[in-house]
Amino acid sequence: MIYERQFSLEQNKKIARAKDALGRLRANSTDAVAVMGLYEACDRELQEVAVRYCGKNQLGRKAVLNLLVAVVSRAWSYDPQSMSTSEWVSRVADAEARKLREALDTSRQHRPRLPRAV
Repeated sequence: MIYERQFSLEQNKKIARAKDALGRLRANSTDAVAVMGLYEACDRELQEVAVRYCGKNQLGRKAVLNLLVAVVSRAWSYDPQSMSTSEWVSRVADAEARKLREALDTSRQHRPRLPRAV
């Protein structure tokens, strides 16, 4: 695990904001200020996961919001003693993005093909 003192002051502030937001969301998953704080602190992690699974397109941008919802809904399970905040957010987002990608791929396979115009 990487220790906070190895980061710059700005990175440490971001880590502290993310930890605080997750702690508040563990207590109250409807805390809108905590949701925004978490997004502001972890947007890079969410975007990286979305791009990895969905690409740099409209789908990837929409996926970020789905990943944020997944992270917020699982905030109750965050244990600050087990791993860093950014690692936990990345893991939860990665698991959700994998599910989204599988669902998209499955729906594309079952979509009827329209005949091509000649």
